[in-house]
Amino acid sequence: MSAKKHLPVLFVDDDSIAHDLIDHYLEGWKVHHSYSAEDALELMEKENISIVITDIFMEEMDGIDFTKKIKILRNTVQVIIITGDSNMNNLINALDVGANDFLVKPLKKETLLDALESTEAKIIRWKKALKDLFSKKRK
Repeated sequence: MSAKKHLPVLFVDDDSIAHDLIDHYLEGWKVHHSYSAEDALELMEKENISIVITDIFMEEMDGIDFTKKIKILRNTVQVIIITGDSNMNNLINALDVGANDFLVKPLKKETLLDALESTEAKIIRWKKALKDLFSKKRK
């Protein structure tokens, strides 16, 4: 039996140790890496990214502004924001700009996988519903 094929994920964080951890946690997932929001936006123009996991605090462009730009470019991309900060305003701001999940560092593998699998299931459900709607419309 073949392994499940997951949707592509983009991980954005300016901390190289976080990238190593994500590679370890997300074995079997296609993970693209970026160390800045600006580079991530460029990568998103070239790659079909479905899910973005981004740190909230980064140099130049933070995760909140990055999420805003993602939602302008491709509103269907799902964003999971991560942070080590416990400020509730960050959670509210992240959700207000369109993040669909918010995880607190240190990340636990099970928590991250739960968030990703839930997000992936939502995207697959949306794609199926759209396909069903279009096929009904053609009849």
